[in-house]
Amino acid sequence: MKRFFIAILLAAGATIGLNAQTLAEAESLFEQGEYAEALPTLLEEAKAKPRNAALQHKAGTALLRTGHPAEARPYLAKGTNDSRIGLAEIAFLEYDFDGADEHLDDYESRLKRGRRKAAEPSPEVESLRERIERGRNMMERVEQLTVIDSTAIGRDDFFRIYRLSKAAGRIAGAESLPQGAHAIADLPAFITEDGHTAIWSAADENENYTLTQSTRLDDGSWDEPQLLGEGLGEGGDAAYPFLMSDGVTLYFANDGENSLGGYDIFMTRNNGEEYLQPQNIGMPYNSPYDDYMLAIDEESGIGWWATDRNRLGDSITIYRFIPREMRVNYPADTAGLARLAIISDFRATQQPGADYSGLLARASDNGGSGSPTAAFTIAIGSKIYHDLNDFRTSRGRTLMTQIIGTRHKLDRTLTDLEALRRRYATGEKTLSRQILDSEATAGSLRREIRHLTDQLAEAEK
Repeated sequence: MKRFFIAILLAAGATIGLNAQTLAEAESLFEQGEYAEALPTLLEEAKAKPRNAALQHKAGTALLRTGHPAEARPYLAKGTNDSRIGLAEIAFLEYDFDGADEHLDDYESRLKRGRRKAAEPSPEVESLRERIERGRNMMERVEQLTVIDSTAIGRDDFFRIYRLSKAAGRIAGAESLPQGAHAIADLPAFITEDGHTAIWSAADENENYTLTQSTRLDDGSWDEPQLLGEGLGEGGDAAYPFLMSDGVTLYFANDGENSLGGYDIFMTRNNGEEYLQPQNIGMPYNSPYDDYMLAIDEESGIGWWATDRNRLGDSITIYRFIPREMRVNYPADTAGLARLAIISDFRATQQPGADYSGLLARASDNGGSGSPTAAFTIAIGSKIYHDLNDFRTSRGRTLMTQIIGTRHKLDRTLTDLEALRRRYATGEKTLSRQILDSEATAGSLRREIRHLTDQLAEAEK
C-alpha cells in the first residue's frame, strides 16, 4: 500500500510531510541504500528546490529504487549527469532499448566533457548496457503465446495453486522432500509422477542456490543428493525447477549472467550424462523483473508461470497459457510488439471471439500441486493438511472452510487491484481512491486469514 500511496500523492501534487528527519539524515540514509526511509524528506526538499540538480537526482533515484519508475522520471530529468543512468534504466524497464542506449550515450559524452575526463563508466553502466542489448535481441524473437488467464496471488506458497494433472508431476514445499535434503525452506521442489525423483534448491558453500536431485531407492530410502550441474546458475542462484514428463527437459529460473533482470526462466536438456548449457527462453516469459516457476501440463494442455513484473507488492501474477509443440515468434515488425512482450493486457494475446472456458475448467478439475484431491494446503504446527477430513475437530473444519472462502475473496480483490493499477499507470488518475480502498480491503482480508489461522491452530491442539 505504501508504494501506491506515494504514487497517488505525487500524481495529485500533494505535499508529503517530513517525518522529523533532517536533510542531512535523509542524505545519509540515501548513501546507505535506505531509500524508502529517505524518500519523504528527499521529495519535500526536491519540491522546495527544483533547481538543485543533486536533490532532484537523489529524490528520483530513491523513487526508482523503491519501485516508482514513472514518478522518478521528472525528478531525474532535472538531475545530475548520473541521473541519465536512472533514465536509461526506466527506458529499459519500458522496453525502449534504443532510448535507454541514448541516455547512456549522453551520460558518457557528458562524462568525457566534464571535469572527470579520465573517469570511466561504472560497472553499473556496463551491466545495464549488456542487459539492454540482451533485451533488444529478445525483442527480435518474442513468442506468439496465447495467455488465457491471469491471477494475482500472495507470494507465500504461490506454487500451491498450480493445478497439474498427476502425469505432470507435483510441485511441493520443502516438507515433502526426503529427510536431510537441506532445501531452501521457502522455495518449491519438483517431484515426478511416480514419486521416485525429487529436484530442489540447496545452498552451496558460497551460499548460492544450486539445483539438487535425489532418487528413491528400491528399499524406499533416498540416495545421496547430487548437484545437477554447476553451470545451471550461471554465476547466480538456480531455483524453481520443473521437469517435463519426458524426463529430459528441465525448466528452472536463475538470476545469473544471462538474465534480463532478476530471475529469468531457462530451459536445459539432459543428454543422458549431464544437463547441457541452459538457454534463456526469452520473451514474453522473461522481463526485467523476476519471472519463475514455469510448468507445462501436457495432459491438460495448459502452461503456468509466475512473474512480479506487475509490481503488486506482496503478491505476484500467475499466467496460464496454451503451450505449443513448436515455437512460433511474432514478426519483428509487429505493431505493439513491446506491449505483447510485456503482456500489458493478456487478452491482447488471444484470438478474437475465442472461448477458453473449457481449458480453464479442465485445469480447475485438477487438484492443487499435482494432487487430484488437494483443495488446499495449510501447515498447522508440524502437520500438513490437504483435506477437510484431515482435521480432528468440527470447529477446525469450519474454520478451514472460512479460510478458503476468505482466500478466494483476497484472490479476487488482488486481481481487481492489478487491473486498477494498470489503468492508473496509463493515465486514469481518478482511480486513486478505488486503489486505496482495494488495498485496504486486501489488508483486512490478510489480517482475517491470519486471525482465522490462529484460531484454527488453537482448535486443533
